[in-house]
Amino acid sequence: TARRSPEHLALLRGEPGGAARAGGEGEPSAPPEPRGGLLQGSQLYAVIDAVPVRRWKEFMRVLELREAEIEVVELEVTHIRDQQYEMLKRWCQQTSPTLDRVFAALERMELAGCAEALRRALPP
Repeated sequence: TARRSPEHLALLRGEPGGAARAGGEGEPSAPPEPRGGLLQGSQLYAVIDAVPVRRWKEFMRVLELREAEIEVVELEVTHIRDQQYEMLKRWCQQTSPTLDRVFAALERMELAGCAEALRRALPP
């Protein structure tokens, strides 16, 4: 499935401690990152929900995901929500995926209302 746990994403990104958490043992999860911190876990779905579907590819281009990556995902993944998740995941793997960059992209696209909705959807 396209849904991944935060632990699985940690493993994909090679973050320390990901293996221990994935096994269901080890330390409790770390406190949430500040709003400008790295994008992770359920925040991915909050971003997907905040960006209008018709503007999604434009959003990914503003975030500088390569056009070839966007096209590959469109060919390989059938459902639009799964495509959105996969594109966002690939962007996260290629860069330092911060919420600040997401907010900046939304504002550049003149989607300040979407940025505000995302801020409200994320825990403080």
